[in-house]
Amino acid sequence: MSAPFLSRLRPLLGSLLLLAANAQAAPQPLDRIIAVVNDGVILQSELDRALNMSTAQLRERGITPPREDVLRTQVMERLVTNRLQTQKAAEAGIRIDDRELNEVLNNIAAQNGLTLAAFADAVRKDGLDFLAVREQVRDEVLIARVRQKEVESRVVVTDQDIDLFLANRSAVDDTEYRLSHILVALPEGASAEQREAARAKANGLLARLAKGEDFAQLAAAESDGQQALQGGDLDWRKGSDLPSLFAGVVGKLKQGEVSEVLESAGGYHLIKLAGKRGGGEAQSVTETRAQHILLQANAIRDEDATLAQAQDLAKRLKAGENFDALAKQYSDDPGSKNAGGDLGFQPVGVFVPEFQIRLDQLQPGETSAPFHTQFGWHIARVTERRTRDTTEETRRLKARQAIIARKSAEEYDLWVRRLRDEAYIELRRADGKPAGADAQS
Repeated sequence: MSAPFLSRLRPLLGSLLLLAANAQAAPQPLDRIIAVVNDGVILQSELDRALNMSTAQLRERGITPPREDVLRTQVMERLVTNRLQTQKAAEAGIRIDDRELNEVLNNIAAQNGLTLAAFADAVRKDGLDFLAVREQVRDEVLIARVRQKEVESRVVVTDQDIDLFLANRSAVDDTEYRLSHILVALPEGASAEQREAARAKANGLLARLAKGEDFAQLAAAESDGQQALQGGDLDWRKGSDLPSLFAGVVGKLKQGEVSEVLESAGGYHLIKLAGKRGGGEAQSVTETRAQHILLQANAIRDEDATLAQAQDLAKRLKAGENFDALAKQYSDDPGSKNAGGDLGFQPVGVFVPEFQIRLDQLQPGETSAPFHTQFGWHIARVTERRTRDTTEETRRLKARQAIIARKSAEEYDLWVRRLRDEAYIELRRADGKPAGADAQS
């Protein structure tokens, strides 16, 4: 499981733990269908659980939750959006089996100092259905996977994109900003009337903020953004990772200040600068060029015989025999054998820890005694070390990552809106009938 992938789950993981810590058991009413989403349904019990979770998360952030009817609307929208994405995952053949789900749950528990059994007990102790929590995690993993398949895997960044990005900035902005965000979204192909109504709403929200209303509470109640139920908090992001629309404004804001209404194809935005830290520095890396001879036990030569041969080769090297020649003759590493064991210049972190530690102990020209790693017995020799300036390389890498992040976020928002526009969605009243103007297809 990659770190970026897990990072997408963190808002959910925090919510689950908050809910486990704060929720109280309550009598459950008879379940009923409250929405139809394509060929699936959303139940009252799902909405109740999500409402409890969102309320706990907002309070943990020090945000007063909006009125129940307002929060219900926000949470319902999130449930519909999530259901559309899990349906798309099923269509794409994406599955999360129980083994993989257990691995994710074990990671969640471990990050919070618990075993999986202890985590499950904590959830049940507070009257929650662990199986429901488990399935919610499965849905979040599915959503992350389908996003990667349908959106992120299709994002292409060329060298020309990077050149243009860097040409528009004297340097990639490494300053980190913490922003809060309110979005008044527009449907795809919005009419002039829809745009005018959305702009008026955004201006109205800006006026309410100017009168002293809390940004986080207003975001939770009114924003159409993905982080609405986190009070609009976008967390810390480097300037180079911000959408172009925000990047052009954030540097002019003072801490705590709110921008004017910003317009994009997707809607109207308000951003607040909550914090600022850091800055850019020159980058360098120390690289080591090494050679090695690898000997592996096999059907003919057991572990003891392999060690004995490594020790014999070490004696021959000490006596002055040529490292390149012995590597070409005896090494079992197909990647370096024909190059005399040469591994090229490599930075720290490329090799397994046991091998790296041995290299770090050697000065250029020194040869190690035989040592063991998971791959077999090695004899290593350091031929050269250098410190290389990687400032430009790092700038281009960061530029590429920033462009990918921006394009992915923009494409994801468009993709989700298209899913919703193309879906059959019917919200239902307490009596089970369609909710009038809210029902749509």
